Amino acid sequence: MLRRCIFSRPKALGFSTHAQKVEETVEELGKQLRAWVRKEPIQAEEVSTKEHEADLVKREIRLELAKDMRSRLPRDRLLELLWHQDEIADLSQDAALLMALRRPELGLELEDAFRALGEMLAKAVHAYLQAVTTFEAAYSSGNLEAKTQEIMNHIDLVNRLEHESDLLEREIIATIYKREDLPAFDRYHLVQMVVLLGNTVDQVENAAGDLLLLMAALR
Repeated sequence: MLRRCIFSRPKALGFSTHAQKVEETVEELGKQLRAWVRKEPIQAEEVSTKEHEADLVKREIRLELAKDMRSRLPRDRLLELLWHQDEIADLSQDAALLMALRRPELGLELEDAFRALGEMLAKAVHAYLQAVTTFEAAYSSGNLEAKTQEIMNHIDLVNRLEHESDLLEREIIATIYKREDLPAFDRYHLVQMVVLLGNTVDQVENAAGDLLLLMAALR
């Protein structure tokens, strides 16, 4: 009886707490990105502070996973999911540091494009947070089957946003290369910015894919 009780009410995983900290990091990146577009000073250390807060939660989760011998969930998949969540915050920090180094002349078209890319990243991270929060609550309460479709809807939204982001990235890079008025190093810098922001969105999709694998492991 005790064994069944333990497995029927697993303790919270902590992934939603970490994902919340990751979203706060991305939100701060979005704030700095908007400042960058407006030619205002960049406070990259604010993003680094949020990333560090997410790191502290990540370390706690790793310690708990090392001690938990009864989890129904594969530990390697949990660690992979945690790694991808962590990468979202890490890449956000890298993007902020890159922005602080240089701000080429963008023009209205690129200003709008970078704002749009930042907004897609924020939306994707929020959709993922909704997915992992719903999953963790449902898993802990033993109600995962009833919440599966809701989680899938959030994951589908992440996938759609990643696809839209990918299309936008290509458009922005093409626009950058058409800007003959931009010095070569400025073009290179802007392309690196686009690639870094795009890679951050990719990591959100990767985390969503890991979450899907976790759900499959419970069936």
